[in-house]
Amino acid sequence: MMGRPIRNVLASMALGFVPVGSGLSGAVTHSYAPIQHIIVVMQSGHSFDNYFGTRPGLNDVNETTDCQPIVAGSKYCIIPHHITSSVPLSGLSDSAAVIKKSISAGAMHGFVEAQHNTADGSLSMGYLDGSDLPYYWSLANRFTLFDNFFAASQQGALANRVVAMSGTPGGVTNDAVPAFGLTGTTVFSQLEAKGLSWKYYVQDYAGKPSTAKPSQTILAPVLDAPAIANSATEAAHVVGVSQYYTDLAKHDLPSVSFVSATVDSERAPQNAANGEAFVESLINALMQSHEWSHSALLLTYDDSGGWYDSVTPPVVNGQQLGLRVPAILVSPYARAGYVDPSLADTSSIPGLIDTVFSLPQLAPAGSPQTGLLTGLDTSQQPISPVIGPSSGSPAAIVRPAVGTIYLLYIGALLAAGLLVALAFRQYRHRAGDGPSDPTVPDVPS
Repeated sequence: MMGRPIRNVLASMALGFVPVGSGLSGAVTHSYAPIQHIIVVMQSGHSFDNYFGTRPGLNDVNETTDCQPIVAGSKYCIIPHHITSSVPLSGLSDSAAVIKKSISAGAMHGFVEAQHNTADGSLSMGYLDGSDLPYYWSLANRFTLFDNFFAASQQGALANRVVAMSGTPGGVTNDAVPAFGLTGTTVFSQLEAKGLSWKYYVQDYAGKPSTAKPSQTILAPVLDAPAIANSATEAAHVVGVSQYYTDLAKHDLPSVSFVSATVDSERAPQNAANGEAFVESLINALMQSHEWSHSALLLTYDDSGGWYDSVTPPVVNGQQLGLRVPAILVSPYARAGYVDPSLADTSSIPGLIDTVFSLPQLAPAGSPQTGLLTGLDTSQQPISPVIGPSSGSPAAIVRPAVGTIYLLYIGALLAAGLLVALAFRQYRHRAGDGPSDPTVPDVPS
């Protein structure tokens, strides 16, 4: 079975949206001034098909034709299947060798064979759907879902997280940091040079790079950048996730935020629902803040985690990309309910930041630097925030304007004051001070 090709970016161009700098005449251009905050929430280890492969109308999973041989040439194969609560999860391998064998020179038929054993290989063909991930599917329904967003590197989670902040893997292979640490220009140094603020929020962070856990340095590679980790001033930009909620409440959200979950990253065998709840808490807090009206939050994943995906990764600048991963743009200016077919990868994250804040592009020329921009329309009527239960039930409530809340609060205080005054008046009357209104008779005790 040959892998399915990516959907053509011409589909988005036909709608009038093309990447900035494409050079195409008649392209719709937008001012990005309404967006003052970009938040990158990067979870870990899931392919696009593993989360959204059964969503209608996409490059989706086909349980009939997408059967993967147990070993090369075998007549026995494993079809994609829904992962139920009775299926025990295990940590799949997603090393560079596993990903290469899974892609199998573009044929996309090596996923089962690439894993350590047949049990893991069979598991790699599993998927979750809207009943398992109601909140994520509701986000996809309301905002912009990218169905051709790829991990930029086949070298694992760390390499792609480095790409997200610097545009290139920086020599990282198979989650191993070079002995000299991560060097080179990052979006953070770019922001510093322009006087713009940034923070990297890390779940379960103790407060010092020197005390970070090994898993945290992979999921938050900023901790392996000597220019940041070895400087007290720069290291102060790396904080715990609790600070994110504080910054929102104080109207102190920086221009660019990265958020890394280390306890609830979603990487198997973790329960995906825990990570979903973590992300929901981040987005709900944003929607209830003043920053919502001028923010764009990107939810995506560092790599596929060894899970099956049906689409052959394209070759960019002579290198084949990693597998597709989920990516959802959540913003008042995201294109509502839109499935964006534009080619994008992890390098499109610094590309988005650099474009919105008018910084030099970090990602190499030829990479899809502007692949996320087609998901934005700053000329549209902004999408209202909706705070709802993770079950996705219709009980979601539109958050009222802050002014309305204040008016209701003041009204409640006035009503309470009036009730107290009336009660005091009746108390004095009963105590023998005489009724203030002579027409009101005394009530016998």
